[in-house]
Amino acid sequence: MNSVLVIGGSGFLGSHVVEQLVNDGGYSVTVFDIRQLSESDDGYCSGVRYLQGSIVDSSSIEEAVKTSKPDAVLHTASPVHGLPEKIYYDVNVEGTRNVISACRAAGVKNLVYTSSTGAVWTGQDFHGVSEDRIGLPVKGYDAYHHTKAVGERLVLSAQQDGMNTVILRPCGMTGYRFFSRVEGQWATQDVRRPSERDKQLIWRMAEVHENKQHTVQIGDNTNLIDYAYAGNVAHAHVLACAKLLTQPNTVSGQSFFITNGEPMPPWDFSRMIWKELGDDGKGRITVIPRFLGLILAILAEIWCRITGSSTQFNRFSVRFITGTQWYNIDKARKLLGYKPTVTLGQAVERTVKWWKTTGAAQHALQKH
Repeated sequence: MNSVLVIGGSGFLGSHVVEQLVNDGGYSVTVFDIRQLSESDDGYCSGVRYLQGSIVDSSSIEEAVKTSKPDAVLHTASPVHGLPEKIYYDVNVEGTRNVISACRAAGVKNLVYTSSTGAVWTGQDFHGVSEDRIGLPVKGYDAYHHTKAVGERLVLSAQQDGMNTVILRPCGMTGYRFFSRVEGQWATQDVRRPSERDKQLIWRMAEVHENKQHTVQIGDNTNLIDYAYAGNVAHAHVLACAKLLTQPNTVSGQSFFITNGEPMPPWDFSRMIWKELGDDGKGRITVIPRFLGLILAILAEIWCRITGSSTQFNRFSVRFITGTQWYNIDKARKLLGYKPTVTLGQAVERTVKWWKTTGAAQHALQKH
């Protein structure tokens, strides 16, 4: 049985990766995360060893790698969007450097690093680009994406020094999967133990719906954007791990775009979620041109600087929602054997079902 250490395994994507490794049955799994899960938490898996610590603390991660003695490390840890820049540099750069150092000290040769499609994005349109057609920019669009790219460079440097590495670049994620801790197997009909951890996309979408803001559209909605189901992305991590352990020469040093392979207009995707949340689609849609959206975003940013407040409505969000961003995943299909098995329609349906049964209550508690 191969031993795997999942860094960030208590997070949204990381916990999905852990569940699939456990479900596969061929791995002994250890989780290292700043938050330690208990049996009552969503995402907890029995039989998994949970270690608490921070990758920003080099001694902490070194001890975790040393004691878990993994055959492979899956580095999925990453801060969410909207945090101070220093956090991204601490976690995505220094933290990744600490992970690589800890692997070297313990003699671990195999490392899978979770990056982002945004690592290569600087605001321009991407129409089905492949990994060999676009490189890492010198300066990323913002701190999150820039530090993800820096992390990629550190991982590639480690590969050149003798490690076997794979870089996965998932796009924006949502999704749903139930996991029965009692039976220890997937239970897609068991709503008593929802283990969905999407506390970013669906929470924002639900707030927009509750505040009746979904009748405003920025841009003409003719652009295509990639989205992904978290379970599909997690499966790509399991495939990459297996390839490094069995056929490292076929994938080592490679980066892969990971999406659902279903690019769609962004407002179509949003309205698919809002429809599941209860929107009848009869409201009048106010369309704001892209250029006007950018002007309003600049004004919102200036206001936030003056008042010391924050906003999700900024130039990044406008450029993201009005730009074209979809990626060719043929390389992942060919070399990893990656095949998205859950469609975006299914993912949205399951995510909103979780929201209605559990997520909305959690959101209300956090707000108060």
